[in-house]
Amino acid sequence: IRWVKEGERRLLFCGVGLLFLKNTRMFRSLSRILRIGEETEPTSDSKKHSDAEEEHEFELPCPVPEIFTLTEQEDQRFREKLASNAKAAEGKEKTVEQEEHAFRKVIEEELAYAAQDHKDDKIFLASSRIQKLRQFIRTHKSEKSTVAKSCSPLAILQKMMDSNPIFKEIIAESERARKFLRKLELEEGWEVSHRGKKISSFWKEEKDSETYSFKVMGVVGNPMLNLIPLLLETDLYPNWFPMMASAEEVFSGSRFHKVVKSTMKMPFPLRIRECIIDGKGYDVMEHNRVVISSHSISEHPKVNIGKCPEDRVRVDISVGGFELIPVGNKRTHVTVMFNLNPHIPYLPRCIDV
Repeated sequence: IRWVKEGERRLLFCGVGLLFLKNTRMFRSLSRILRIGEETEPTSDSKKHSDAEEEHEFELPCPVPEIFTLTEQEDQRFREKLASNAKAAEGKEKTVEQEEHAFRKVIEEELAYAAQDHKDDKIFLASSRIQKLRQFIRTHKSEKSTVAKSCSPLAILQKMMDSNPIFKEIIAESERARKFLRKLELEEGWEVSHRGKKISSFWKEEKDSETYSFKVMGVVGNPMLNLIPLLLETDLYPNWFPMMASAEEVFSGSRFHKVVKSTMKMPFPLRIRECIIDGKGYDVMEHNRVVISSHSISEHPKVNIGKCPEDRVRVDISVGGFELIPVGNKRTHVTVMFNLNPHIPYLPRCIDV
């Protein structure tokens, strides 16, 4: 009765609508993401080969490390560069100037590599370069250093990073991608919604939050390179993404960076859900995977987002995306995960969304 007085009578039918959503569309639609290419009837030879592949268990690669550790080979490489740069600066009058010049050249070169990695969408490789450079500087500083604190290698590194916005982007993007992977790899709290031979789906209600998470994972009988173009064509999302009514690309920062305005169909009497998603794909093949990290935005320097229409409700996505891991040459392990606030004040516990 209180909901009716507040003008939210739609919510009286929320439970019925979500039950309909679960039983008729949700898992069928989500499963379609991971069943591309399975409609074709295989030949007897290919079927035997496929059955042999199915019987062969595979192990997923190790997670992307939170902290990249400087190896002995990398430490030696830095020392050789430092010695080479110091030798080139032997004409300097003071040893301090030689050391500062040597460190500055090493920092400039490594940051240039990191910037190129970022341009190539290799965000974790760029982040690891900066982390390992810091580690080397701290290690070398603890051994010996004649450079004044005001112009120490760490101060030089920080000054160079502050002067170029690319490095702020590297730190911000790597943290967003890590946030997605942390939630994806966290096994606690997930409840099984559906467990099949090839596909499993999970959900959980986040504690101390109004958000819900869902995760679908399974193996697709297609190479990873065949799936990536599907994820890049945003205007085709309504053809395969569950419940999506429309998807419009409103900004493209690069081939793998897009801002998309999407709408989601909802069962009567719930209003259409709208979301402005900022998504970016990353080449993480040094850890044998491709990661697509996304989140919703309310403002963007190059996009006029505007207010949400009255007949819609704008959904907040804290973190979400895709992880693609090649399994041999012909299969791909796919995981889809989103953590969002659907803005439904009451969601029955009996409904496994």
